[in-house]
Amino acid sequence: MRALFISSVLVVASLAHAQPASDVWGTAPQASDDRFSNPKSKLYAGPNGWYNSGELRAEVGSKRYTLKTGLNYMDTPKAFVLASNNQLQVLTLDFGSPRPAPGVYQVAAEPDAAGRKVHVAFADVANQKILEWNSNNAQGSVTVTQVHGFVHFTARGLKLSPSGLHNIGDTKQPLVLGLEGASKLD
Repeated sequence: MRALFISSVLVVASLAHAQPASDVWGTAPQASDDRFSNPKSKLYAGPNGWYNSGELRAEVGSKRYTLKTGLNYMDTPKAFVLASNNQLQVLTLDFGSPRPAPGVYQVAAEPDAAGRKVHVAFADVANQKILEWNSNNAQGSVTVTQVHGFVHFTARGLKLSPSGLHNIGDTKQPLVLGLEGASKLD
């Protein structure tokens, strides 16, 4: 009986160990104090650890994208931009305003701050071919919050329509995209 109990415990323990870890998007680094999570600290890491940075995860057919990089507002193209270090993949969020109000914005063909609409576009120019998807006829929403001087974006499961010159085969399908990040407000 004792052997059965021990083997049962081992099976349960191995099953628990085999469970995948929770899928965590950006979190502030661990510290023995509140240096990263206290907005008054010189080392404040922004909401959930995002300080002018973000993460994008996207897939289309068998192609996968994962970017963790800078996120800032740019005057040209007047949008929040998340770009890979080599600038070969770029996400733009155009709210029609450099300071979008907190709330939920529906993805749309044209930005409209008052109407709570955001234009989202993703481009991949690697391999000297332009692959693009944008929020024309797209589905989903982007949630905007303002936290301690940052604008924080969250979106999961956005479906962007293919629009690039070289979108063929798998890339002619909608791109399913998730993102999270924050940008310091001026």
